[in-house]
Amino acid sequence: MKKNLPLIEKKLFKNLFVMLFLLMFSEIGFAQGVAVNPTNEPANASAGLDINFSDKGFLISRVALTAVSNSAPLSAHVAGMIVYNTVTTADVTEGLYYNDGTKWVPIRIPSGLSTGDMQYWNGTTWILIPVGQPGQKLKLNSSGVPQWSN
Repeated sequence: MKKNLPLIEKKLFKNLFVMLFLLMFSEIGFAQGVAVNPTNEPANASAGLDINFSDKGFLISRVALTAVSNSAPLSAHVAGMIVYNTVTTADVTEGLYYNDGTKWVPIRIPSGLSTGDMQYWNGTTWILIPVGQPGQKLKLNSSGVPQWSN
């Protein structure tokens, strides 16, 4: 019986290896999006990551950027990366930034300075249009930019 022991161990190891191999690849084949929620609902079919809480937020990575042109603290610029910058230095201020693959770009929500102020998108940036005077109408000038007139 001692002679057959190594043969039995080899067969057992081989069978175990085949089962683990099949199990590993069957799980990869059925991989879907990842759902993070308290109800164990599956991820939305169109989402790679589906986070769903009614009483919690999503906390984005907090980093200390050094400049819009410098990828640091990341090792390289990565298009689509979103971070919350925690410092004000060089040409970056505290707030949300996304990376366009070559630089950090601030995510700014346009806002006015006074009630009635508006924002105009010129194709590159938001332009502030202060509130007009009573009786004025907002019209487009010859360049297509909105301005107040009588």
